[in-house]
Amino acid sequence: MTHGFRPLGEDEIDAVIALWDRAGMTRPWNQPRADIEAIRANPKSALLVACADGVPVASVVVEDGGHRAWVYYLCADPARRGEGWGSRAMAAAEDWARAHGHTKLQLLVRRSNAPVMGFYEHLGYEENAVAVLQKWLDPERERAFRENPDAH
Repeated sequence: MTHGFRPLGEDEIDAVIALWDRAGMTRPWNQPRADIEAIRANPKSALLVACADGVPVASVVVEDGGHRAWVYYLCADPARRGEGWGSRAMAAAEDWARAHGHTKLQLLVRRSNAPVMGFYEHLGYEENAVAVLQKWLDPERERAFRENPDAH
């Protein structure tokens, strides 16, 4: 994989979950271990990591969504921010999407997260005129979502 990113190794799962926790990526309604299992079980998705001194310091998930690909769980270790890991992660995601025949890459960002919005805008991403709609199919996960103050 390019830009120093490669698929997650089996022995790195706990370290990636710890990275996601440090980076504030986890949410009560999305269990990270279950997400990783689903990503790894899907042949049309990839969890890519970059390591420093043998420890994951950045990650990105890319998933085939038909004619577009989606990005999730992009993060860099807070102690390593400013070193370009996020930009390299997006470049690796873009390479993965191109290699899988996609012409568009999409992602979700909370509108309240101005620094992250700025990061993606700097990389050439823009908000489009499409609304994202959702319907919860799991009442327990919906409850966790609704009870979390940063859910919306």
